Amino acid sequence: MSGAIEARLKELGVVLPDAPVPAANYVPTVRTGNLLFISGQVSKTSDGLITGKLGGGFSVEDAQAAARVCALNLIAQAKAACD
Repeated sequence: MSGAIEARLKELGVVLPDAPVPAANYVPTVRTGNLLFISGQVSKTSDGLITGKLGGGFSVEDAQAAARVCALNLIAQAKAACD
């Protein structure tokens, strides 16, 4: 990962998780030329899958946190595929 990207993540206090291993029979990344395709990423932490439905005991803040986890998993997959 670019030194500038790593520095910005550190500045923001963001620690990337290890790239999640596939939960089923699929390839998480495919690199073609200068394109990287990432699939199968969800909001999963070491504590398990984050699930819920807005309004059903799942707040907007909960949904934002789940989206953040998913985004960090995507970045972790990209880092693992490109390093």
